[in-house]
Amino acid sequence: MADLVSEPGYDLACLGCGAGVRPIDRFCSQCGRRDPADRSLHGDDPELTSPTLVSDDTGKREKTYPTFIAAEAQSEATLIKSVRKKTRPGTQAVEAMLAPGSVFARRYRIQRFLGSGAMGYVCSAVDESIDEVVALKVLSMPIHDDPDSFERFKNELKLARRIRHRNVVQSFDLGFAEGYPFISMEYIDADNLLKHLTRRPNFDEHTALSIMRQVLRGLRAAHDLGIVHRDIKPENILLNKDRMAFITDFGIATSQDLVRKELAGTPDYMAPEQLRCEPVVPASDLYSCGVVLYRMLTGVLPYRALSINEVLKAHLTAAPEPIDESLDITPATRELVASMLEKQVADRPRSARELLDRIDGMLKAASMTRSASKRITVLVIEHDLQALSFLTGVLQAEGYRVLATSNAREAVNLAFEQTPAMIFLDAKIRGGFELPPEAGEELVADGLGFVRIVQRDERLRPVPIVLMTDDTLVQLDTAFQKAGVADVMLKPLSTSDVVDAVRMITVREM
Repeated sequence: MADLVSEPGYDLACLGCGAGVRPIDRFCSQCGRRDPADRSLHGDDPELTSPTLVSDDTGKREKTYPTFIAAEAQSEATLIKSVRKKTRPGTQAVEAMLAPGSVFARRYRIQRFLGSGAMGYVCSAVDESIDEVVALKVLSMPIHDDPDSFERFKNELKLARRIRHRNVVQSFDLGFAEGYPFISMEYIDADNLLKHLTRRPNFDEHTALSIMRQVLRGLRAAHDLGIVHRDIKPENILLNKDRMAFITDFGIATSQDLVRKELAGTPDYMAPEQLRCEPVVPASDLYSCGVVLYRMLTGVLPYRALSINEVLKAHLTAAPEPIDESLDITPATRELVASMLEKQVADRPRSARELLDRIDGMLKAASMTRSASKRITVLVIEHDLQALSFLTGVLQAEGYRVLATSNAREAVNLAFEQTPAMIFLDAKIRGGFELPPEAGEELVADGLGFVRIVQRDERLRPVPIVLMTDDTLVQLDTAFQKAGVADVMLKPLSTSDVVDAVRMITVREM
């Protein structure tokens, strides 16, 4: 197995402004702070076992190691020298070209920095020739300084352009700006999965499986073309506000027909055969998906060693940490994860298609179980008919029984007749109550009237009411909360907002 060195990435935060910086940076490119990250945490250990390592008193790592690319026989010292050589003047020049507001390649007006990958930088920009927002991935060194990386860059575009699937970010074209190659891509207004995982400890089983199903659909399209991604990880999965998942960054992808004697991938997510420099196959991506699914379900990685050598050894020989029995995860999902993390290729699911069939069956069975049990009834009261239709569709897709109305008086009748388990209430609902509003409440009189009527009934008083409001009515939130609403949500609501709200409250009430 080859020794490893990380490609540089913005894996740390500037202590001055919070912008992304690298362990080698002496100054922050955004605020100019000297030594922007506490370098005493990272040092100059030639094994580079800590540049992206953050630990706490529990010994749990909060960041993962970045992508590695190494020839099978390349020495560690040579790699360190080559990496450090190409991280200074070249990157400073391209960073200057990608400053927000600047025009790149005489066509793209840079908006903001989005991140960095194994070979370059990614930012959003307006393509002024067609007035559309795109994403640009720019190689961190000119062609003549790093021809090998340029070949990989071209290979990324060639492979990615062949894939046409809604769960894969579309790549457009290759261009050059002052000797720096770049790829234009579809811009997705989304955060990567890693950012979502830093905001919450883990996903519920249904959500995690639904996200993984989308990732596998994208991989199935790639695998059907003989393309293996080799770097599936949360950073390379985008998740938008409607929980649509998109695979991105085919920077180290390869054709299954090519035999490469190299080590490439991210250590925390690499399959054993990748670590042994053996030919990669679609099942290699499925192993990485198993690590991602494990992390979505539990909030932690299956191998929690602190040094990179321990991580690599664990993937080769150790069993993953058992999933905590206290987590609400079915035996079928536990077995699925275990099968994806098998050491031997032959013991894993044979294809993304096979995995998809299993997950589809599991989600369908869960839906049938939910339908067979007492269905939860949700009352939706919304004056905007388009928003009412959206909310109804989202909740019905999740298996809830929905009562929908755009009239406050009808809502009262439905509430008393059906006794819903939860109510979504639009603050601006109308319905003709003859209740005198208090001072300043004219705009929301009917909404408050509904809440007050419901709260007077002993049977309906425990039913949680979620108020939906906009920024012009925020000052009236207090009046609604005094009247008895359980929560306030700001419009417009996304699919995930609605699903999270109803699950949180219904679970709390069960």
